[in-house]
Amino acid sequence: MKKPTQKQNIIIRLPRISDLDSSLEMINSLVEEKAMLTVQKKSTHKEEEKYLKRILKEKEAIHLFLIIDGKVAGSAKVSRLGNGRNHIGELGISLRYEYRGMGLGKKLSKAVMEKAIKKFKLKIIILNVFKKNKPAYYLYKELGFKKVGMIKGEVKYYNRYEDVITMVKYI
Repeated sequence: MKKPTQKQNIIIRLPRISDLDSSLEMINSLVEEKAMLTVQKKSTHKEEEKYLKRILKEKEAIHLFLIIDGKVAGSAKVSRLGNGRNHIGELGISLRYEYRGMGLGKKLSKAVMEKAIKKFKLKIIILNVFKKNKPAYYLYKELGFKKVGMIKGEVKYYNRYEDVITMVKYI
């Protein structure tokens, strides 16, 4: 397992509009590697700016960025579901390839969940993960999530339909 170097400055914090270029670089690097995300096309500067401005105003979600040496290396969010399900949040996380396997995804996931649980008084957190994405699946198990189901062919991923596992964590 890789370890962050002592020299790297690692911060988990709220996104800022000044993160725009770095955030765009991160999402586009994930698209290039065909990371197991539902995003499958590169974003433009204008699209990323619109996205970043939207998340900065969002009231029903907590977003956090993992910043390493001043650059966005990962992002995570927990969105509150609402409509009678205000006690449920949905977790999503992405991490640049070169920072996986270092424990940073776990750290980022814990940080965003702690903030969301506190802010929204969540009782349940759910997530979806590609069945093929074994490292993410095992990370979520380590974080206390349990598999509750799977939908075969739920997501069209680069012209193939992929199975998706639904997991839940009770707080």
